[in-house]
Amino acid sequence: MDDRSWMRLEAEPAEHALPADFAARDPLAGRDIGWVTQMRPFVRQFCPPGGRVLDPFAGLGSTLLAARLEGRKAVGCEIDAARAEQIGERFARLGLAPPTVFAASGDTLADGAMPPVDLCLTNVPYFGARWSGEAVPGHLYGSATYEAHLAGLRDVFHRVRDTLADGAFCIAMAQNLRLGERMLPLAFDLARILGSLFVLQEERVIVYDRPVSPAAPTDARSNRSHEYALIARKRRETVDLAATAALLETLRAEGHRFTVFGSFARWLQDPASVTPADADLQLAPDEDALDALLQSLARRGFSLRSWSDPVVLPLRLDLYHGRHYFRAERVDRTGALVRLDLCFG
Repeated sequence: MDDRSWMRLEAEPAEHALPADFAARDPLAGRDIGWVTQMRPFVRQFCPPGGRVLDPFAGLGSTLLAARLEGRKAVGCEIDAARAEQIGERFARLGLAPPTVFAASGDTLADGAMPPVDLCLTNVPYFGARWSGEAVPGHLYGSATYEAHLAGLRDVFHRVRDTLADGAFCIAMAQNLRLGERMLPLAFDLARILGSLFVLQEERVIVYDRPVSPAAPTDARSNRSHEYALIARKRRETVDLAATAALLETLRAEGHRFTVFGSFARWLQDPASVTPADADLQLAPDEDALDALLQSLARRGFSLRSWSDPVVLPLRLDLYHGRHYFRAERVDRTGALVRLDLCFG
């Protein structure tokens, strides 16, 4: 892999392409199955030799095959039992031992069931695909609403984070969607989900040939011949510690009451002891006091979220039952980040 921001897919070697009989019996005719050729450069670049690659949406095993061809171990989750079984058949035809595949959604596996992995690499399920296979609870091709689909993606990648080694990469490929006359920014919304769980690093634009037709005046539609490879990493983010400390003093001067704890409290005592990734504040679960603090942060340009969902002001604390903190983040025009976790449970 080089440093170009785009990758062109021209042909899949016949021996690694999805067999025609697999596509014929697949509920989506294999249309959602990525190319082995598409995945191999990412395996080489982002997984150490001998490491383990996870595909949490394994489909018919293209990513797992790419991992094996590059000398890496492969493990996948595929909620559709028929597809999970066909992955083994696909490997057998190539004379390869089958990979480990869990016939379940990754977020439902028992703790410890998934081995540690060195790279997550996947094509995500698309909302609105006309799945005609078995209806399984939690199957994202069966999402009734776009919001539910995004929530399901977040649940899976949240579990991926628990499995991924520190410093390892999570790479997800997605395309923005057109359903009828409506465009849904799936790739951009997925980037926000990944950014809430990992540290976004870069992107690659994957381009491939499709038939071209003239566009009529005012017709904005394209032939959808590209998708995004969103590259994120599991690591601690760098925050502006001096700006965070100054902000806390300002908030106290305004009369807000909180206790600083955790790594930031230790850093305040001894800056050489630890490098915090945020400042943890303990507050009383008082709706008015929390609202006043959140309003103050919002005026200073902070985004306010609860489990990646925007916090609506004025605050109604009962809407966040079972959630124990709000996250406030601000990035200035130099790229410096200030992040607070406001804990009230």
